[in-house]
Amino acid sequence: MIEILPGQVTPALRSLFDPDMPTMVRCYAVLGGGNAGRIFVDDLEHPMCCFAWEQDDGTLYQGGVKDRHKLRKTVELLRQQGTVVLGFRDGDPSMDLFPPNPEAGAECIELERPVNGSDLTAFMDLPPGFEVLRMGRELKEKSPRLDESLFRYGSLESYLDMTLDVCILHGDEFVCEAGADMDVGGVREAGIVTERPYRGRGFGTIAVAHLLKWCDELGCSTYWDCVKLNIGSLKMARKLGFGNERSYKLLAWFPPRGEIVIGKSD
Repeated sequence: MIEILPGQVTPALRSLFDPDMPTMVRCYAVLGGGNAGRIFVDDLEHPMCCFAWEQDDGTLYQGGVKDRHKLRKTVELLRQQGTVVLGFRDGDPSMDLFPPNPEAGAECIELERPVNGSDLTAFMDLPPGFEVLRMGRELKEKSPRLDESLFRYGSLESYLDMTLDVCILHGDEFVCEAGADMDVGGVREAGIVTERPYRGRGFGTIAVAHLLKWCDELGCSTYWDCVKLNIGSLKMARKLGFGNERSYKLLAWFPPRGEIVIGKSD
């Protein structure tokens, strides 16, 4: 397999990936250079088999001809760098090709919200002393989540060029940040991180509502993904108008014992 850069991805290569597979908006963000990761193909001019790995969440996507040997070799290669995750739906025949002995698994749900898909008015107001801001370079450089953003997007420039981010501040203190990945065919994946002292107080919902309003202004629908056990995330998404729920599962292979991988934290 040949490793290539996002700028080398051709329409023929992109078309090998099944858009109905779980979390595919994230795969296309890697192929488009918005999310950091690695891309492999058997033949750039005449691709038949390819892989895209999103390094932050660790998901590995297979495109084209499914090959047991190539998949297992790719998983082993990427495990030297970080966690590798394979997503699937019930009945997916490609599961038979997965490497043996996964070290973790989870049941997940993905949801969607169309442009202007819900009334956000009830979720826009903040208590006195708090403010919500759309983030740029100056705010991001002060963010306690800067390193995580750099890991997800590869560089500050990629983050600034490709993403949308809003934050809530209490004075100079960051309360939470809601972000949306690059626009992939009119869809952006949204997410939220709330700092520990402010969790459970509704600030995450407010920040995501402001982010969704921004996406609505730009004509972008939004995508949400979480494990089924994350009840708070599911409640927030449903409250803000996300629907069309689809279940999937994932299996994970961690880096070999003794390796230290710098990745995102809660």
